[in-house]
Amino acid sequence: MKKFAILSICLFFSLSVIFSSCAGGAFTRNSGADFTEAEGMEWRLLELRTGRRTVRIDRESAGISGGYTINFYDGRVNGMGAINLYFGPYSSGQGQTLNIGDLAGTLMAALFEPEGLREHEYFAYLSRVSRWDLRRGRLVLHSSDNDGNEIALVFERN
Repeated sequence: MKKFAILSICLFFSLSVIFSSCAGGAFTRNSGADFTEAEGMEWRLLELRTGRRTVRIDRESAGISGGYTINFYDGRVNGMGAINLYFGPYSSGQGQTLNIGDLAGTLMAALFEPEGLREHEYFAYLSRVSRWDLRRGRLVLHSSDNDGNEIALVFERN
């Protein structure tokens, strides 16, 4: 009976380790990556995830070729929205925290924007980023909407 109890406990902990290491996705925390792995390269927005839906960015049908990009370098962030260029400060901290400061940018009018994500929404999500994660070669910025619901911006290397 004692052997069975010890074996059950060992099996439980082994399965816990296996399943926790396999867990992933946009809302998973603490990949163990360092933010310097995300710096110095251009990232292109692939999708926006909420608790209810996933919006994939279809550049062809929206008529944009390089929109919704982000770059991090030496405390500065920059990129492109649907049509406008933007820039501002950022800081990363312990526990994969990330703060993007006030953004400035150009003020061109967009004729086309991808379905499901307007440029002003993208900028608002960036201003509310609280943490980041790097999983399977994708950069995930965790933000929130106006109601406090979690939003994940999923980027891939451009």
